[in-house]
Amino acid sequence: MQTLLIMGVPVIVILLVIVTLKLRELFSYLAIVGLTVMSTFTVEFLFCSVLKTQCQPDPLNSVGLIIHSFIVITICSVIYAIMPSRFKKIS
Repeated sequence: MQTLLIMGVPVIVILLVIVTLKLRELFSYLAIVGLTVMSTFTVEFLFCSVLKTQCQPDPLNSVGLIIHSFIVITICSVIYAIMPSRFKKIS
């Protein structure tokens, strides 16, 4: 359940922001990357500072942040690519 929240909520929020902004396709993918990096640090802040869990210093923590970013970028990009064109900017 926790994994679903950590991966699913950022994907949904990022796609809602991208669809709302209706950017060109290249800028949409750049926004996905930027928002994903921000969401990774937001998830880390939420678990460490707000919930006071998972705050142990660990050398693999940075690897986990990078993997989280790559997974969310991949999921968002795939969903955005197969999304119908009515949600994307028509130009």
